[in-house]
Amino acid sequence: MSSSRSFRLNPGEPVPDEVRRVAHGRIDHALDEVLGRSDSTREEAVHEARKDMKKLRALLRLVRGELGDPVYSSENASARDTARELAGVRDADVMLATLGDLEERYGELPGAGRRLRPALVAHRFRTSAGSLTPASKAAAESLSEARDRVADWPLETDGFEAFEEGLGRIYRHGRRDFLAAQKLPSAELIHEWRERTKDLWYHLSLLEDTWKPVVSALSDEAHELSDRLGDDHDLAVLLDWAYRHAGELDGADPVLRSFDAIVDHRRRELQVEAFAYGARLYSDKPSIFVGRLEGWWDGARHARRAEAARR
Repeated sequence: MSSSRSFRLNPGEPVPDEVRRVAHGRIDHALDEVLGRSDSTREEAVHEARKDMKKLRALLRLVRGELGDPVYSSENASARDTARELAGVRDADVMLATLGDLEERYGELPGAGRRLRPALVAHRFRTSAGSLTPASKAAAESLSEARDRVADWPLETDGFEAFEEGLGRIYRHGRRDFLAAQKLPSAELIHEWRERTKDLWYHLSLLEDTWKPVVSALSDEAHELSDRLGDDHDLAVLLDWAYRHAGELDGADPVLRSFDAIVDHRRRELQVEAFAYGARLYSDKPSIFVGRLEGWWDGARHARRAEAARR
């Protein structure tokens, strides 16, 4: 990836310029994918473009205080809707991959689990049978319009203050959702926690150059936590799909219960690991967490500008 598309904010450069550069990088990469200007397969292109939109939304949340709620809400909705245009094939692929992970871990699945794969393959075929071209064209138009609007984003603050509100909000909400999920680990609460954890991972990735060894380690922890919460969510989605399509599996609820038990066992394992990561990652009060990142950012900025002045 070229430096212009790097998903990192350089502390030595003006913050508004860096935010716009990162936004352009995600949009341009997504455009290359949906317009077929990459080596990706159709499925890979969908995955990459949707990931770009998640990263763009995380960037928007980081500078939400600068953008103001009207601009933030409009741009966030635009990126969300673009990702939804491309969702169908990717969702079917995730369910197949989730089933594959269960088969690898537990061997041949009992009951309806054995008949789930052909049903999912048929579902994926139906989902991908239509042309992606209309969705790609609509996504490309939305992306091009979004790219033009980046120049008008109200970014003025050239300092960590531009990130303070957004980072604090995401960390505070993630910490709140972590504590709530500990008390009641429902699929809904864990999904909410997962969304904020993924934002925190992206925020730490953006701020990694403030003190690379330390922030990179924090980012890796958030990534590991996000993966476990994501796997838990994918299992819940797969099980829900199985129950809604029980007729295609030649079995009703009694046949699915054995598969249900395996999914429940794996979800409990993932949640135990996730809560251990969460206890470490969300051990600080939000003000302390944000203050620590601000100190590292200011130190990195001073060092980089002093180095530039010596050249």
